[in-house]
Amino acid sequence: MGYDTIQTGQEEAESTTNLNLGNVLPSFGEQQQPATHLYVSISELIMEKIFFHPNYASMVDSLDTVELEAINAILGEQSASEFFVETLVNAIKAANIASYDTVRLELNDANSYEMSALLGGGAEPDEVNPCLGLRGVSRFASDAYKACFALECEVIKRLRADGINVEIVVPCVRALSDAAKIIDRLAEQGLPRGLNGLKVLFACDTPSAVLLSERLLQYFDGLVIKVESLTQLTLGVDINQEELVHLYDPQNEAVLKLIKEAVTASKEARKPVLLTIGALDDYPVLKDFIAELGRIDVYSTAA
Repeated sequence: MGYDTIQTGQEEAESTTNLNLGNVLPSFGEQQQPATHLYVSISELIMEKIFFHPNYASMVDSLDTVELEAINAILGEQSASEFFVETLVNAIKAANIASYDTVRLELNDANSYEMSALLGGGAEPDEVNPCLGLRGVSRFASDAYKACFALECEVIKRLRADGINVEIVVPCVRALSDAAKIIDRLAEQGLPRGLNGLKVLFACDTPSAVLLSERLLQYFDGLVIKVESLTQLTLGVDINQEELVHLYDPQNEAVLKLIKEAVTASKEARKPVLLTIGALDDYPVLKDFIAELGRIDVYSTAA
């Protein structure tokens, strides 16, 4: 992981393109290398640093004693809100933040299955297929998650108040109505797009986001191709089911076609395109394919 340049092998030097590799927080790969941009996953930081569901107070009466004592031990003298914001802000600042020109911060992308694994996870609804359930804008716009969304926004405001160039990435934008909804919700939290240069990007987790990308880019400042989510929902494969893992293939022609369409839409709109993937080197066909599409900021969670 880190900054790198990959030659496409095209005959003319002027047609050579770059994959601008950035760092990821938290990182599950090897030591990070010098890079100009950082991708922060709020959902992963919640799992790694917070440990409890930010909305656990809504069902505190039904928590068993052990679970409640564990949460209280984590909080110490702080309130849940103070702990949530301070812990995430400090974790992000500790990532040598001054060395990055841009920090792309993705709002909570965890699904109900992942969130229910936290202490106080009983606050999550039971869903038959969490991958297709309460995620992204649907979560942020729900009454149940309103207070938690406000905490995520507070983290962003604190970082920007300290002069850090934070761009917001909105996960799981499924429809045009989601675009207008999240832009309004962010503005209500004191994060209107464009204010003091604030940029808001949307993530292509679903085929619908790709197919609507030309119109969605009228609401946003760029897009993020999340290869893992896009592959699962394009091929109808849940990688949490072991018997289906062999069908998961980010190099499938259907996935590559959607990636190309998203990149093309961004290039035509003259807005940045980012790509996140687990381990890019595991997929040489995909690596060569995206290298030929032009300059793309790529984030890999594994070296």
